[in-house]
Amino acid sequence: MLKCHADAVMSLICWDEYLLSCSLDRTIKVWATTKEGNLEVIYTHEKEHGAIALCGMHDAEDKPVLFCSCNDNSIYLYDLPSFNERGKIFSKGEVRTIDTGPSGIFFTGDGTGLLNVWKLAESHGRVLQVA
Repeated sequence: MLKCHADAVMSLICWDEYLLSCSLDRTIKVWATTKEGNLEVIYTHEKEHGAIALCGMHDAEDKPVLFCSCNDNSIYLYDLPSFNERGKIFSKGEVRTIDTGPSGIFFTGDGTGLLNVWKLAESHGRVLQVA
């Protein structure tokens, strides 16, 4: 059992050889396997708000992008592995789930019952709302 978050763990994703976790403690943690086969935190990204959901995809240049929804009704986009902020999307309600589709499409579902369809644009890493 691993105890490294101070509040509820809300989402987990596997990314290449890493595990990423997010929590209401306002952190995203990156985990890696040690030589002994144990998981340990190798990086902690601090947020202003609690993190609710994680999802990832590759952009048109095949660079990894992480989506992180927070309890301030926003979704942050980060370049990986640097965690440089790439953009931010605002929602009417707390985004509780994010999933990816083909060709740069991704979906969000929020606390108001809305399902949104977005596309990560090929130029400048912009995000366009599709539906």
